[in-house]
Amino acid sequence: MIARLLRSKPSVPHDIIRAELASPPMLVEALFQTVCLLHRLRSMDTERIAYRAFQASRDMALAGDTSSWYAQTRDWLAHHGLDIDRLPRLQYDSHAPTYSLSHQERNRVMRQEIWHTYIQRTWVSPRDTLPPKMLYYREHFLHISDAGFIEIPRYMQTYLPHHLRVVIGQLRVSSHQLEIERGLSRGVPREERWCPVCQTEVESEEHFVIRCPAYLDLRAQFQIEESFQLCMTMGDQRRLGRFLTAAYERRERSLQPIHQPQVSTQQTITQFFQRVEIHQRGPSIGLTLHQEAAQRARRRPRMGGYRRPRLYQEDISRIRIAYDHMMEHRRTTTPWVVFLLEALRPPPMYHILHPPPSITSS
Repeated sequence: MIARLLRSKPSVPHDIIRAELASPPMLVEALFQTVCLLHRLRSMDTERIAYRAFQASRDMALAGDTSSWYAQTRDWLAHHGLDIDRLPRLQYDSHAPTYSLSHQERNRVMRQEIWHTYIQRTWVSPRDTLPPKMLYYREHFLHISDAGFIEIPRYMQTYLPHHLRVVIGQLRVSSHQLEIERGLSRGVPREERWCPVCQTEVESEEHFVIRCPAYLDLRAQFQIEESFQLCMTMGDQRRLGRFLTAAYERRERSLQPIHQPQVSTQQTITQFFQRVEIHQRGPSIGLTLHQEAAQRARRRPRMGGYRRPRLYQEDISRIRIAYDHMMEHRRTTTPWVVFLLEALRPPPMYHILHPPPSITSS
């Protein structure tokens, strides 16, 4: 859903999309629910079956059985930087002092602790080398507060038209059509993804925004900062979005062939649906009598006459009984003259049960 908000490509890592809104991923919620379950199990009455099952699984894990629930949960938490014996809230252990916090406050503290641990292991000090997109995003766009949490980008905190928000977000998450991204899909080395407009250096996001000489007048018009960091965090994000829109349009116009006419997107769509293929056909010479007879023979034969529906004897009896009951009720509730008029009418299904004789020509 968040990816649809920015119209990002499927190749954008999910962690970048979540960081754009400072939104914890589903993994954080799964860790939070697991920690809550462990806290509930530890605080249960020792005579309850759930507590005994928890202790039995723990004893099996301590004995070296890696297939028990406790062992698998311990390994999963350790993989994400949590110790099952020292879990939040406030780094819980068996000797930690108790705090008088409400249920909502405890949940908030636990979520913050888990979210902080996830940020540290994903962005600040990852275990493995980050992919190129995540590494570039961390160096140029990611802002982590002093408390260790991701800050929401400025353009997400400002009221902007949807198309301006999309154009800024796509540049930040590397979901654009610049050569640094298009060359990646074609297997071109990074140092060979030259800017197709100026042919001076690699067309990266930073080159496109602050260094490409083809957009020098646009930078002066929209008062774009000379620093890439200051430009992306400038106070007037609407001005930044308008600059990016104008720069993309100029780039698209400059890359079009000279002989190709300038056609708007709406005209392209209209011409596509109005395109009609004209098939050249020879002059018609009509049909001969033999061809017309052959076509008539290939047609589906028409069914003549009236086909009577087949009624089972049970259906006929049911119709007659219902009609007799109705006439008996009418005889006692309606005037005599009206009843005679209705009685003289043919009963239902009469024309089906008693079809007229076929007319034969003499």
